[in-house]
Amino acid sequence: MGGTGSAGPGGRPDAEVVTPPRLAVIMGRPADASRVCRVDAPDRVLRIWAMLASANVELHQASLEPEAVPRLQRQLDALIAELERSLSPALASELHHLADYQAGPELTADELRVEYATLLSWTIGLVIGILTELEVAGARTARAAARPQPATSR
Repeated sequence: MGGTGSAGPGGRPDAEVVTPPRLAVIMGRPADASRVCRVDAPDRVLRIWAMLASANVELHQASLEPEAVPRLQRQLDALIAELERSLSPALASELHHLADYQAGPELTADELRVEYATLLSWTIGLVIGILTELEVAGARTARAAARPQPATSR
């Protein structure tokens, strides 16, 4: 490791850059391999779910400010784009089918409430699927660790 490489953390040329491992969650086992439902960034999906829930609360306030509607519509579009980046093509296709409102004209507050509630419900289902798959994987790992290991001779 010479000093000719790019600088690592703290600007030191010989410092190693550590990248955290990526976690992808496979949802179910489809017969068609091209339809694999995979979440490539479950942490991002969890953050989006929290943001959707927060915005949904704001949308259901009795006195929603008129200037909040365009902001919430832009936020909805951004959240859909973020979700799409986190999903396999099969799940992204399902998301597009679900969030198939006409982009362009501004939605009314009621239409926006429906779009948020729909996306929030779908994302909750996705989060439950992620957590279920992680629980199953954890149980498999625990069972494998609990199995007696064969003795090796030296």
